[in-house]
Amino acid sequence: MEEKARKQEEHYLVFEAGGYTLAARLSQVRKVHFESGEADEKNAVDLGELLGSRQKLGRYYLEVLVKGDLIPVLVDKIEPIKDLQLAVWLDFPRIMRRSFNRMLKGFFFDGSRMISLIDFEQVFGEKDK
Repeated sequence: MEEKARKQEEHYLVFEAGGYTLAARLSQVRKVHFESGEADEKNAVDLGELLGSRQKLGRYYLEVLVKGDLIPVLVDKIEPIKDLQLAVWLDFPRIMRRSFNRMLKGFFFDGSRMISLIDFEQVFGEKDK
């Protein structure tokens, strides 16, 4: 099922946060800010910290759309928009699925690295409960 949904939307924003390489569907990203100011950082969610990193590298932030709200998210590095059609798709193993990792839908392998597909609806849906 995820494979079918993934093929319908072929472009992703690839970025790094907390030492991980992640991809987000472009439909969830509204704007990319290449420099963040102090005011922006105070209101933003540090994705690296959320993933368990103690590093404070976040110099960029994304505005992501979650349930009609724009949420600023700090990330460490942003790559160009990617078409990952040729990457190998790996579903997240069901036996390893836990509440803390439900934000990861699966992985792309592009021949040199694993890129985790993150769903911001799942990241911020946890806070509503």
